[in-house]
Amino acid sequence: MRQYKIGDKIYIQRPLVIGQVKQLLSVLEGLNIPSDVDVLKLIAILGDRLPDALAVILTPVGTHPKEKDLKAISDEIAFSLELETAMKVIEDFFVLNPISSLFERLGKMVEAIQAQFQTPSTSSSASSQVETSQKETQSNGDIHSKSANDTSNTSSVT
Repeated sequence: MRQYKIGDKIYIQRPLVIGQVKQLLSVLEGLNIPSDVDVLKLIAILGDRLPDALAVILTPVGTHPKEKDLKAISDEIAFSLELETAMKVIEDFFVLNPISSLFERLGKMVEAIQAQFQTPSTSSSASSQVETSQKETQSNGDIHSKSANDTSNTSSVT
């Protein structure tokens, strides 16, 4: 957890919770942020959206992230936050929310989940097909054999 004095209030920054991720994605929608971005480039890319993004990641002390008034916090940040503190907030954001390691872990989890779904479904599907095919073959074979006998009996009668 990190603390910052902005204007006359104390704000804290913690690792993001899912609700904040959703809010932040909404603020960042349509922006192209390269993976090798540094703090100054990110501030430039965010432009007018910087106060809105910081309002999402910063929370006034004693306030639950769900109960924040993002518009009021954004306005406060826009006219009270010094550039040096903004840079520190962004640096701390990447320390508290190591995006690259989160994406790496998420990628590994997705691969593991896909492997679990592919392996059982392939073997289950293969055994189902084998069992079904064998049963159908026996069943079809019995019917086919009977029909052949009936047809040959019928042919010989005629």
